[in-house]
Amino acid sequence: MRIDEKKEMKWIYEIIVGSIPPFSFLPYQYSILLQLLLLLVIGLALGFIFGLKPVSLIYGSLGILVAVSWSLLILQLAPTLRKFRAPLSKDENELLERYREILFHRNHYEAVPGLVIFISFMLYIFNFGSNLLEYWIGEKPHVILLLFVSLLIWDICYRMGLGIWTSILALWRSINLRKLAEKRSELEHTPYTELNYLRKLDMNNVFFGMISLLLIPIIQQDSFLVAIILFFFIFLIMTSFASAYIVSKVPWLPPDIYNLVMESSFAYIGNAFHGATHVTPVVYIFDGQRIFFNTSKESKKFKILRKNKKVAFLIDTRDMNNIYENKAVLFTGEVKIYGLTDLPFRFMQMLGARSLFIKKYPEYTRKYATSELPKAWQLTPIIARILIEIKPARIIYWRGAKQISVPV
Repeated sequence: MRIDEKKEMKWIYEIIVGSIPPFSFLPYQYSILLQLLLLLVIGLALGFIFGLKPVSLIYGSLGILVAVSWSLLILQLAPTLRKFRAPLSKDENELLERYREILFHRNHYEAVPGLVIFISFMLYIFNFGSNLLEYWIGEKPHVILLLFVSLLIWDICYRMGLGIWTSILALWRSINLRKLAEKRSELEHTPYTELNYLRKLDMNNVFFGMISLLLIPIIQQDSFLVAIILFFFIFLIMTSFASAYIVSKVPWLPPDIYNLVMESSFAYIGNAFHGATHVTPVVYIFDGQRIFFNTSKESKKFKILRKNKKVAFLIDTRDMNNIYENKAVLFTGEVKIYGLTDLPFRFMQMLGARSLFIKKYPEYTRKYATSELPKAWQLTPIIARILIEIKPARIIYWRGAKQISVPV
């Protein structure tokens, strides 16, 4: 998906801040930091001028920190989407283009949830007996102080609305992308890097929800508002994790290659270091997203991989009677070597890979576990057999005599 920078739609907040000096002269990351510094200076100055309690200054600073942290997360969205390349599927490409257009709509619908939250909050604290305002800035606050606090509240409410807007749209995008992926044919697919970008955006929303918990100390006097923040946190976490999970189930390989990788039993891995080249057959598994093989810590390929992680990984199927029925796929890229440090964070993934190996190669794994093979060759010892993941950077596919380069 190539996005024309001139036609790039932006959040309404980006447009406003991007037109105000000195923010307009700075890269956006630096302008965010400058906003944080400026708001803190103004807030502390007003606090001292109007004699606010130290706790009010702390709460105000915390509110500013929350708003700016949300800005840094939300503003990752546009640059990430600008990196998108067109999926090799017309329907999936149209869906992602539609997702982007809604997200950055010219009518700025993203501001609507924030506006609803802001109006509802202001009506609540002014009309329904909440003493929060008095707790924050005193019984009879100056109008300048009220304006500054209102601006800060709007800043926070606007970003809360953005969090809701982006998480709902992300879940809608992921559900529909998964449905369209089931209708692919031949070489249609959405590349691996693009699906990773989508998961990254979903994880940004998870952190967005976590940051909202920093608001609880500011509103702890009001149990109703605390409940609202907890609901907001749970909503963002659940929708974002659901979206990321659904995207993780979208195949990044086109159907032709996906079926070849799933159905084949053997592959060939080639690597080299300082002129010493090595090619060897391996058994492997594919969990729908990642390719794994395991090897002995004493093997030559493992010793080379520790020094040079770049590899070529070839999977093929052969018809000796008709060479035009042959198929092969070559993955070139790097490997990730799993070790003890990965156990706490990737235990379920490693356990899942082990289960797939046992299911795909029951006799092979049984033999390695019970025979008199050298210990380093056996599958049973966790340390002896090393799990390795292929992380492709380029894919070349052969169908008959035709070579096809497939975007990763």
